[in-house]
Parts: sequence; structure tokens; C-alpha cells
Amino acid sequence: MNQLVSVVVPNYNCEEYLDKCLEHIVNQTYPNWECIVCDNGSSDRSVEIIQKWAAKDSRIRVLINEVNQGLINCYNRMFFDAKGDFIMIQDADDWCDVTRIEKQLAVFAEHNVGLCLTNSVFYSPLAPPDYQKKTGSGLIVASSDEVWAPATIMFKREILEHIPGFHKYFDRLTSYDRYLILEILDMYGGYYLDEYLYYVWARPNSDHRSIDLTEPRALLKILSHDIYKILKDQRIKTGTDLLKSKDEKGMKALEEKMLNDKQYLADKLRMYACIQIDHGNLADGQYLLLEAIKTAPFFVKNYQSLWYLLRNKFKGSKHTANLFAIAAQSSVALLSEVETCSAL
Repeated sequence: MNQLVSVVVPNYNCEEYLDKCLEHIVNQTYPNWECIVCDNGSSDRSVEIIQKWAAKDSRIRVLINEVNQGLINCYNRMFFDAKGDFIMIQDADDWCDVTRIEKQLAVFAEHNVGLCLTNSVFYSPLAPPDYQKKTGSGLIVASSDEVWAPATIMFKREILEHIPGFHKYFDRLTSYDRYLILEILDMYGGYYLDEYLYYVWARPNSDHRSIDLTEPRALLKILSHDIYKILKDQRIKTGTDLLKSKDEKGMKALEEKMLNDKQYLADKLRMYACIQIDHGNLADGQYLLLEAIKTAPFFVKNYQSLWYLLRNKFKGSKHTANLFAIAAQSSVALLSEVETCSAL
């Protein structure tokens, strides 16, 4: 095979990861590729780094959004700018094996499928590398267990004639990638290559692990993975789903039902808070946890997580004998803040 593969790399403030990401693309064993890197309104040195790589390798093309357009709009711009026969996603803060393009492309030579996904390794500053369990390579369909990381996808560009990229519903949300995979698998089938060809850097400020509650669709973002799972279940059972059938009233009713379940919503906020606490971002964790408590004041797990926050906040204190007193005072202060905010 000598088809052109378009590697698309969206970037937003990933200056510390870009060199490693682009180095592994430039060193691919399969040479016939183009790499489109789209900077999405970064405020760091990202554009400088991207342009440095483009100057060294003419196969790298640079697109720049002066203002952040949202991740799926950034992706869709690259999809329709791509010239390749196949499109491969590569996140700017991750990296891939240098044989990735060659091995994924070989799958399409053997199987008449719309996409290929691979196994992956998860890296985190909190734990050793996590090698995802091996289940064996093989054909997959819409109902298959999702043992892959969505960012490992390579798909035929011709599919964009029938599925126009990531669905606009998921703008500023998550699971946009899983829904696209669902659509492709439903229409064209796919193949899972059980090799560790993709390396995920699980950073706490990534789009999937952080939340900005000032964003207009922030609460929907923390629910969007569960919304996707409901849509997938509908698709498997009936052959369609609320988005595919363009049932706007049905989608609105689904959203309202989930948003009105205060304990469920608080638990989601609490989980995002714990991700930040795990990584030592205690101010962000406290902010999200306060929102969880305000949402469901009598939800016991909120206070279990509050104690987890306080333990981390005072960890290593020289006054360990007074920890319980300090924690109790802090709990009262935090809860007073909740009551004050609730009264506003």
C-alpha cells in the first residue's frame, strides 16, 4: 500500500508535549503521510514549536485558530482539509509507536472495514504505566466492548461523505469521538488491533479530566459520556438513536432528566473534584467539591470526599496532633461558604 495518510493533531496549550508527539510522527516507518497540526488559540509557545517542526519537515502543515473554536470544530476543520486516503487522529499531549501508521494501514489491506483502533498504554504522574488488558485482535461492530482508547482511530476519509465528522451536538462536551466511532462501526464495521501502538498521557487539565463551570455547557459536559452510553444502547437495540433521528425534543428531555437528578449530578462533580485533588490541585478540587455539596447537601459521598480533600490539604503538617481540630474548623468554614453561596 502507498496511500497517503493524513495525521491530524489538534493542539491547545500543549507546549511541553508537542516535541515528543511530533517526533514520533516524523519517525514513522511508513513514509507517505501528511501531518496537519491545528493550534486552537493557544496562549503558550505551541505555535512556535509547531512551526519549528514544519520548517524541518515539509509533510507537516500548520493551521491556526486565533480564537479557540472548541475541540470538535478544530478536528472537523482538519478532517475536511485532509488530502489523504485515510485519516489518523493523534492528540498533541500523547505519542504513538513509530510503526503505528504502517500497522494500522496494513489492516485495511486485509479487511474491508471503515476504521481501525488499537490497544494503548496509559501514563500518569500518579502511577506506573497502565498497559491495557489484551483481548485479542479481530473484527468489531457497534455493539463490541470498548477496549480501545478512541484517540487510536484511523479511518477511511471517504466516510466523511456520509458522516460529516464529529457531531455538532458534542461541541464543548466529551465522548464526541466515541459517538463517531459508533457511527462508523454501525455503517462500515471496524477492526481492533491488539498492539500497544498509542501512549496516553493522563494529565489532570486535559479536556476529558477537567471542567470549567463558567462554560455555558459545563454541566452537560460532565454528563456527556453517560448520554453517549444511552445513545449507544438505543442504536444497538433499535438501529437508531435520538441524535441520528434528529429528535431534538427527545434529547432535551433526556438532558433535563439527568440534570434534575441532583445526587447524580453532585456525584459527577465530586468525581471531577477528586481528579484534581489526586493531582494536588487542591484549590480546583475544593471549588468543584463545594459545587457538589451545594447541588446535593445531604449526599454522604460529598463529605467523604471533603475529608479526602482535608487530609491532602494538611498532609505533612508539623502539627499532626491538631489535624482533626484543623480539619473540623476547615469543614465548618467550607460548609459556611456553601451556605453563603446558597443564600445568594
